[in-house]
Amino acid sequence: MKHFFITGCQLFLLTAACMGFPVNSLAQQDSLLNSRSSSFPIVRSSILPAEEAFAVNTFIEAPDTVVLLWEIKQGYYLYQKSISVADNAGQVYSLPELPAGKVIEDEFFGEVEVYFDRLLIRYPLTTRAMENNSANFSLQYQGCAKDLYCYPLQMTPVTLTLPE
Repeated sequence: MKHFFITGCQLFLLTAACMGFPVNSLAQQDSLLNSRSSSFPIVRSSILPAEEAFAVNTFIEAPDTVVLLWEIKQGYYLYQKSISVADNAGQVYSLPELPAGKVIEDEFFGEVEVYFDRLLIRYPLTTRAMENNSANFSLQYQGCAKDLYCYPLQMTPVTLTLPE
C-alpha cells in the first residue's frame, strides 16, 4: 500500500474539497501543485469527505440491540481495530465479536484486517448507554482511500430513541 505525504497547500485544498468548496480551478492555477514543479502528487478533490466514504446508519433492531451499518464506497476501507464505541463520559469500549475482515499489508501498521463495501455490527445496548428512553454514544472509526489518503479517527455522535 502506498501512502503519500502532502504539503501544507495541498492539505488546505484537501480540507477545502472535503468541506465541499470547489478547488479544481485553484489547484490547476497553483504552480506549487503542478506535478512538474513538485515531487508530491496532486491532491484531487475526488477524495470524499469521511461521512460519504464511510456512510454509517444506526438503528434499534430489538429492545436490547443496536445495528451499526457502514456503507463503504468503492476504493475505501475501514480498519477493524479502529472501530469502537464511547459513552457520554468518554469511556471507550471495543465492540464484541466483529466479523472477520480482509487481511491486507498496510505500509504503516503492517498486517491488518479491514472492511470493504459494507459492514454490519450488532451492538448490545447497556444501561450505561441509555438515558431518558434514548441510547447515546459515539462511534469511533478510521479508514483510508486506497493508495491516496488515510483519514484521522472519526467520532460520530449517535442518539437513538428507544421504542416504548
